[in-house]
Amino acid sequence: MSHTDYYSPDYATARDRFLAAARDCGATIRSHRFQADGPNGGPLTMDVARLGPPEPERAIIVSSGLHGVEGFFGSAVQLAWLLRVPGRSPPPRTGLVMVHALNPFGFAWRRRWNESNVDLNRNFLDDREFLQADPNYRESRAAYDRLSAFLNPASSPSRWEPYSIKAVLRVMSAGYDARRRCLGAGEPAPPRFAFKALRDLGLLELQKALPVGQYEHPTGLFYGGAGPEETVRVVRDSLPEWVAGAGEVVHIDLHSGLGKYADYRLLIVDEKGSERERWASEHFGEGVVEAFDGRTAYAARGLMAKDLRDRLAGIRYQCLTAEFGTYPGVRVVGALRAENRAHFFDRPGTASYRWTKRRVMEVFCPSASPWREAVVRSGLKIIDQAIASGRGERVGSTAGTA
Repeated sequence: MSHTDYYSPDYATARDRFLAAARDCGATIRSHRFQADGPNGGPLTMDVARLGPPEPERAIIVSSGLHGVEGFFGSAVQLAWLLRVPGRSPPPRTGLVMVHALNPFGFAWRRRWNESNVDLNRNFLDDREFLQADPNYRESRAAYDRLSAFLNPASSPSRWEPYSIKAVLRVMSAGYDARRRCLGAGEPAPPRFAFKALRDLGLLELQKALPVGQYEHPTGLFYGGAGPEETVRVVRDSLPEWVAGAGEVVHIDLHSGLGKYADYRLLIVDEKGSERERWASEHFGEGVVEAFDGRTAYAARGLMAKDLRDRLAGIRYQCLTAEFGTYPGVRVVGALRAENRAHFFDRPGTASYRWTKRRVMEVFCPSASPWREAVVRSGLKIIDQAIASGRGERVGSTAGTA
């Protein structure tokens, strides 16, 4: 069976295949029905399959679909692992928890966000004082405000819009704006015609504004929400059952859309040089693990990994966000921008609406067989590494590429 065969055409098919494979493995299954409905009025659920003893010493969690449409890739990895080992249990005293479709609405509707337009990986937070008190967030918010009109046009999308040209011009404009602010503050700034340096300044503006998340524009990209969403509540309530008293938890959260094509990085919410980073590098590969100050990782609020780590402060919890690269960031943002416009200003079933869904699907789950083969192969290796980490073993630790 080719790795490409593990990909499903829609959420309902992915769910059915996941549940069937989990049952064949003898897993204990629990399904959490969500309030929202699927495109055809069907139910939406987060499904959890558990293998191994009921109260293990170690627990391995593998989750998919926190960013909805990324669930097509994550589900394929989970299905491949389950079908590869039917009837086999994890190592002694180890439990395996497969969490399928953390964001079933986004998965089913091919959105990165949920039914409230919330980026769920910016929603795992309770304390929101930083919105007013943190100068770093105020800077990020100001950067987003400057870009909001470009990122969130209040109109339906058009496939004939010269988005790439607009994006280049917007990046350069952001670079010139940043240059003027530097000069006004008496700080070093590139010359007026140093185009590469100005482009880099503009890209830095985008980096400040986008991955960090925002909490002021409910219909905009990367909105973190006004309070805990249903996924957050279900995950927090289910966490004690998932870890079942284990003294050590390794959590692999599968994502796509950021980084080099078909390559991956394991992002951690720990500082570079910390004990947690050293442990992760030892078991997963030094060139693969990346802390916040790395090339791919970014500082953000409301991350699931940090929230669960804080809630499991009494045990050793290590979450690695497995981020698999697809296309350049400008293309990814363009697809998200178009899909978001269709969601708010278009009608399901129109040609433009369908086009935006195909486009966002491609940037998070490329249709090319080499990409699909490579990322499933790498995803399986990461899960095996997580399992082996408790036995002091090491499974091949170089990043996977097509």
